[in-house]
Amino acid sequence: MASCNECKSFFSLEDDDSMGDCVRRIVDPRQAYYQAKPVEADNDSSNCASFQKK
Repeated sequence: MASCNECKSFFSLEDDDSMGDCVRRIVDPRQAYYQAKPVEADNDSSNCASFQKK
């Protein structure tokens, strides 16, 4: 089972290693931007389409 803290897109918070942000670069026909969402480090990421091993 892979967890969020094993992903290249996961960045932990400075004061709390159990929480962090999942930051992904989104590219559409008009622009490119970054999308961030708060996640827990030990979340199961086996169903995540954007998971990339560190």
